[in-house]
This record gives sequence, C-alpha cells and structure tokens, in this order.
Amino acid sequence: MNISVVALGKIGLPLAVQFARTGHRVIGADISPVTVELVNKGLEPFPNEADLDRFLADVVAEGRLTATTDVTAAVKSSEIVVVVVPLIVDRDKQPDFGALDHATAAIGAGLRPGTLVVYETTLPVGTTRTRFAPALAAASGLTLGDDLFVAFSPERVYSGRIFADLRRYPKLVGGVDEASTKLAVSFYESALQFDPRDDLA
Repeated sequence: MNISVVALGKIGLPLAVQFARTGHRVIGADISPVTVELVNKGLEPFPNEADLDRFLADVVAEGRLTATTDVTAAVKSSEIVVVVVPLIVDRDKQPDFGALDHATAAIGAGLRPGTLVVYETTLPVGTTRTRFAPALAAASGLTLGDDLFVAFSPERVYSGRIFADLRRYPKLVGGVDEASTKLAVSFYESALQFDPRDDLA
C-alpha cells in the first residue's frame, strides 16, 4: 500500500516510520527542506524519540520511506493520506486552522478516486466532518462516501515513547461514513502492531 504522511514532526515522522516498518511504501511530506533532507539521509531531525534513529535508518535504506516538500505530488501517488499537521491555539484559546486548511487544500489537489484521508491531529469535535471533509471534496471534485473517504483517529501517544505507545493503546477510529470507517480500520490493522492486553479482553 502507498501511504503519504503529511507533516514529519514529533508524531508524524514516527508514524511514517511505523507504517514503513510494516511493509508499506511511505512518502513523508513536510514544509521544512531541512527535515526532508535529513529524513532522506536516514537521520532523525529531532532527538530523544526512542528507537527512531535506527528504525528510520533501516526503512530509508530499504527504500520504504522517502520525503518531499511537495504535498500534492506525494498524495497523487498514495492510496492513504495521514495528516499530522499541528493545530495552533492562539492567546484567546481559539484554534487557528491556517496551517491545516493550507495542507488540506494541497492534499485535495492531489487526491485520486478511492483515496482515504485520515486526520490524526487533535481537533475540536466535528472538525473533520464539518470542515475538512467538505474542503477535500471541493478541492478534489470527488464525492464523500463514493470515491473519497475521510476519517479521524486521535493521537494516543507521547513523544519519547511513540513506538511503544502504538503497540500499547488501541487505536480509536471514526469515519465520516460507514465506508470511511471500514477503510480506516482496515488500514490501521495493516499498519500497526498491537500487543494483546488481558485487561482489554
């Protein structure tokens, strides 16, 4: 499966690496040329994330992870798009959607029929359904639930232990429709490795 991860920050890059480690082909997109250059060299752009240095080096060397500054181009070659662009909150505690709106427009311009887009950024309730899903449909000309699928899956990890947390905590997934939910669940089942827990049996 071809996956794009939009934003290679402290959450996005480990996610991209995790997806690549499970055998998928991943293109990471980021606005920082420095980050893109380091990732393409197999070098972590920030310190203190357990195992990221060796996992990143491995998947880059194996050709399963590459990086680019061109979001639209990355999306054009992908079946799954995972969005991890941060949501900024201003001094009045109001969300500033500027960066996410910009990324969503770039994603929409590259979408092909049948693509699933998942927002993993922490968002106000209903934002995926009421703001981003319609924006993706408008930018792409695709129809939600027909040839465009959109879901939300909140972050449940902490910096410094992301790979361990991805194995520890069950993923929560909600699609804007039933088809989107099914596709998102299927994707995460293929891309994550979960350690069974007796307390969740």
